[in-house]
Amino acid sequence: MDETYPIEEAVFVLKQGRKLGPFDIETLFDGLEEGEFTYDDICLREGATECERLKDILDWESASHVDGARVRRQARPFIKRVAEEEEERDDEEEEEPFIDGERLLYSGHPSIANSPLALFFVVGGITGGIWLYALDLVFTAGGFGLAFLGLAYLSFMRFTQDYRITPRRIEVITGFLARSSNEVRIEDIRAINVTCRGLTGIIGIGTVDFFTSGDAAEVSFRQIWAATKVKALVRRLQDVR
Repeated sequence: MDETYPIEEAVFVLKQGRKLGPFDIETLFDGLEEGEFTYDDICLREGATECERLKDILDWESASHVDGARVRRQARPFIKRVAEEEEERDDEEEEEPFIDGERLLYSGHPSIANSPLALFFVVGGITGGIWLYALDLVFTAGGFGLAFLGLAYLSFMRFTQDYRITPRRIEVITGFLARSSNEVRIEDIRAINVTCRGLTGIIGIGTVDFFTSGDAAEVSFRQIWAATKVKALVRRLQDVR
């Protein structure tokens, strides 16, 4: 062990296949007294490349008696597992979508369950068109036409309104070809109202209104799934700021 290593540096403890920490020296002593750690636990100082035992960190003047090669052999499975876990976390972070350099925490649209008539046209048109196929192709074409109109309406309603939440702002984007946007900063939000009505409200579909000042909502997420969870997400973002 390098005896010039500053004892104030953070220390990670490798225990039961997990990388715990970082801890300062006082926290390590407290853990020893409470039985959370033992002197034989394997640890790694921040920035170091070789593992040691906890007793060597806390009693580093006697480091000449430590079998470094034996410690490294015993620590190798722990180091490998920790490295694999960190690599998996890095892969997950890389897969997360980003918008304008910000991590996208939520992306939604109005729920199609809020348009029962259009859903009826889609399901009824397809079912009726197939059932009437044996009678007349005109009826079949009419049924498929109704289904197409219902599907077109649902698609237009859903994909012309985008709702997004990032760690710093919430945003509504509307339009098909010409896209417009309206956003507010998380820190400027003063009130959040959730409105759920009817049968769709029972299953969690509702409108979330965000207020910064006055009585009019600056941004609204209309008829979305899990409306109360969206409100809770924004509240958590406000709490950590």
